[in-house]
Amino acid sequence: MGRVAGKKVFITGGAQGLGACFGHMLADEGAKVALTDINGEGAKKTAAAINEKHPGAAIAIAHDVTKKDQWESALGEAAEAMGGISVLINNAGIGTAGSIETESYENWRLTHEIDVDSIFIGTQLAMPYLKDNQPGSIINISSVAGLIADGMMLSYNSAKAAVWMMSKSIALHCARSGYDIRCNSVHPVFTRTPIVDPLIALGGGGEEGEKKLVRQIPLKRLGEPEDVGYCILYLASDESRFVTASEFKIDGGITAQ
Repeated sequence: MGRVAGKKVFITGGAQGLGACFGHMLADEGAKVALTDINGEGAKKTAAAINEKHPGAAIAIAHDVTKKDQWESALGEAAEAMGGISVLINNAGIGTAGSIETESYENWRLTHEIDVDSIFIGTQLAMPYLKDNQPGSIINISSVAGLIADGMMLSYNSAKAAVWMMSKSIALHCARSGYDIRCNSVHPVFTRTPIVDPLIALGGGGEEGEKKLVRQIPLKRLGEPEDVGYCILYLASDESRFVTASEFKIDGGITAQ
């Protein structure tokens, strides 16, 4: 049996990058996965690739995480297809660059709507499904940017810090309510996904741009999606049933400096 055999996992931002990696790794270990993304076609391609290896393990749903009605329909569709939802992975997110003087209010609001508000909406609506499918796990993807600041990442810093503390509040509520549902946050450093491409380009692109980016990381390399995926696999599995309200730094040592 796989490490997450029988788990029914709902993953936002599942079309590419970390979300797609999580879908593949969890399905490899026996889970059913529902991949949702505003890029519905991308989610379908990822689900199709998973189903080639594990027939019937994955479904795809077009889903804008800022819309409450779309959360309601996506959760209902996923629960019907998988026979419930026992793991919620809030992975969808964006980042913008800007200081307190240069950031626009529009970017500030959009970053918080996608990175923070969506987790509030989605987790609140997912709670009945998680309560019906205990033991449950809520995994919120934050960032090292939620723990250490940068003068040019105002919106992203504040949004990811909010995810960190919201995860603890959710965890304490579930524990004090007697639910067998845990909630943790995961904090990756720069990871080899499309979201870091603009940062590499800012450093001159290619190998030189990557070298400049990883100078900050003690292990001197970018994270790989699988580096984060192994943490997700642990948190989705029953191996982590006594782990809640914690933050997991997948950061090559950067937050220790």
